[in-house]
Amino acid sequence: MPIFDNSNKGRMVKVISQETFDSVVKENVEEFDMTLEDAVEESCKEFESQGILLSNIVKNMRISEEGSMVHDILEALKSIKEFKNSDATVEIPTESFSTFTAQCKLSIAHRMLATKEGAYPVLTEVLEKHDNQDEVVLLSLKALTALTECNPDILEQQGCGLMLSLMDKWSVQAQEIEIPEYLCRWCTESCLRHENNRQNLVKAGAHGKVVALLQGHRSSAKIVRFACKCLRSFILDDDVRCAFGKAHDHARTLVEELSVIKVSLELLKDWMTESEPASELLLTVSKLCVRAEYCQEAVDNNALTIINDVLVSFPDHQGLTRQAALLLKSICGNDKVKREAMKSGSPELIIRALTKHEASAPVCEACVAALSVLALREVNHSKELVKMGAAQAIVQAMKIHPKHKQLQKMGCMAIRNSAVRIPEHCAVYAECGVEDVIRNALIDHEEEIKDLAKAALRDLNLKVQLDEQWRGTGHEISR
Repeated sequence: MPIFDNSNKGRMVKVISQETFDSVVKENVEEFDMTLEDAVEESCKEFESQGILLSNIVKNMRISEEGSMVHDILEALKSIKEFKNSDATVEIPTESFSTFTAQCKLSIAHRMLATKEGAYPVLTEVLEKHDNQDEVVLLSLKALTALTECNPDILEQQGCGLMLSLMDKWSVQAQEIEIPEYLCRWCTESCLRHENNRQNLVKAGAHGKVVALLQGHRSSAKIVRFACKCLRSFILDDDVRCAFGKAHDHARTLVEELSVIKVSLELLKDWMTESEPASELLLTVSKLCVRAEYCQEAVDNNALTIINDVLVSFPDHQGLTRQAALLLKSICGNDKVKREAMKSGSPELIIRALTKHEASAPVCEACVAALSVLALREVNHSKELVKMGAAQAIVQAMKIHPKHKQLQKMGCMAIRNSAVRIPEHCAVYAECGVEDVIRNALIDHEEEIKDLAKAALRDLNLKVQLDEQWRGTGHEISR
């Protein structure tokens, strides 16, 4: 069957079924006396030489005593099916559930094979039938989460309802702490790269139930982490099949109806000593600050104080420093908040963090982006930032990471924002060797940063060749 393969630049490629591949492997073993490993390798070469795509094929298998090809994932699924059809007294096939979950994690081919053999309805029926047995619920949720990874199309209305009813039940129960965690993980995997699932889950109220799980299990670091990831999955716009998503509408619901910014910042006070939950909470607030009023709400709930506390209390922690800088960048999209931030001491702490973590490109990128937003359209802010040493720190970060495209882009933007309309800053940047840095970035990254780099050179009063894309000569602009 021909399909389109993104890795093959959209060209049509051919695929085969798992049964066809298995039969060729078996033939190589029986007729050519090959070992199983050699037979699989030879079969792969044979099909690939014919232009057949094998990314959908499971290649780890074994031969049974009867001579048939056996896949461990299907054997485990068979055992789970028998458990589903049996009465409540039958022993739980723990090993089969574990094998199935482990096999699903190996590749998308394993998950597709299991899906084709009806794994999803089997697991949801087991979950529904044994919802009062915590061990079975947990094993089923782990299997469903693994099966849904990069395979979210399998979620349907019954599964959605089952997920929500379990969230309701476990928002107030705490005897098996892993169950709420895997409910969040299942929900997250169902939302990733699938706009319809996101919209259906939000319409059914899943976002509110995840917030209830977060508040009901606020003392569990794992649940805080995975509930935050789940909440952020509702505001993604990552499904290429959907032209227009509802990420902004979902963010508005989370902030205005469920007060997630306030809830997250309150929880941060309890998790300031734990880096992983603190990072997830900071990132969640950052992603929700998509409107000026939400930025102000974050500040009203002590976001600036929390940012400063993180930067002062954990100066050596790169992850927390990066998330604090990203949150500062997000909330400073509001000009009023930006002015408050300049008075709070945050900019000096960001510059200090940029200098301290200059070897880490992700931290440098976040810090430079925050400085860029602080300087945007604010001459007085730019003067203060340069006095604090921002110019030297930005240029040094760009020198250390010349191949990091996003950092170079953010650096050019920060340089431009802090130098435009302030002639004396041109000399400060010149002393740092900024011209060579920007020109090298232009050479390394060319079109991807051309506009920002040339704008920075122009506002630094350095020589730059600007392209005239249109001169009014009656023809279209050529790009």
